[in-house]
Amino acid sequence: MGKTLLTGNQTSRGPAYGAHLAECFGLPAVPTHVHHTLQRGMLAVSELKSQAPPPDPNPSLGYDDAYQVIVQFKNIRRQLWLNGRFISSDTLRAGETYIVDLRHEPRVLLQNPWHNVNFYMPISTLKAYAEQNDLPVFAEVAQRPTVGQDDPVMRQLAGAASAAFAHPHQASGLLLEAILDAVCANVLGRYATSQSAAHVQSHGLAPWQERRAKELMDEHLDVSMSKLAEECGLSVAHFGRAFKRSTGIAPHQWQLGRRMKRAQALLTGSSLSIAEIALGCGFSSQSHFATAFRENTGVSPGRWRQLDLGGRSSKIDPDY
Repeated sequence: MGKTLLTGNQTSRGPAYGAHLAECFGLPAVPTHVHHTLQRGMLAVSELKSQAPPPDPNPSLGYDDAYQVIVQFKNIRRQLWLNGRFISSDTLRAGETYIVDLRHEPRVLLQNPWHNVNFYMPISTLKAYAEQNDLPVFAEVAQRPTVGQDDPVMRQLAGAASAAFAHPHQASGLLLEAILDAVCANVLGRYATSQSAAHVQSHGLAPWQERRAKELMDEHLDVSMSKLAEECGLSVAHFGRAFKRSTGIAPHQWQLGRRMKRAQALLTGSSLSIAEIALGCGFSSQSHFATAFRENTGVSPGRWRQLDLGGRSSKIDPDY
């Protein structure tokens, strides 16, 4: 297993579907359908077959934050390299599902006629699907590329995709998009790991997530919850629940505390107008700021500025 892959023949670069995938294996145009779904996601399916296996390993497609989910229709002998190193020589079995992480730049040498349906699944799309459907936060697919799974759902979906390519009609695009949605759901349900999500839901934020969220709220008093969640790799709903478990209060309450503390400092230590302070502390208007300030301190911003604050105790927790 210590062989090193020679580095020649690596000119092909592109996503692992359609024309790029066909070129990679020396095939003419292959049946492909691309499904642009959600605001930040896409999925694709391609069908590949050849009676004449190539004499050399396929050129590298390059690093890609995506998985190939492949259903084989024929038994095939294969040699596999990951990140330029030889991994295995094995047989891929007809009807089984294999998942390859494209971040490891896989290359293969196929040694006999072959036929498969190849589903291209970007990691960003898997995460978006999980979040949209309130599933645990997607971490990764825990499936070794040398191990096939007897997955009847994938076998049926791949067969349906092949039949749709072979017998197109006016609604074939809709049918293939439904198949891609179903594949995504099956991959998330059967193969995805979400240990970090389970940890977050039970125990709150990881220390680095809590630290990063608080840093952002200190640096940007108007930062959105979606931005905070994104920085922590969580959905907005999961982030809100986990933050409260970790700190005892909701993120918007923490953020309000930071705004109030900054506003108090500016009222007593600067000549900025109340309207300028409101804007600088992330409030939408002076009236909104005045209402929130009175609720938290018991006095208006103007009155606070007038008072001698030397002996005053604030309602804002100094640990915010």
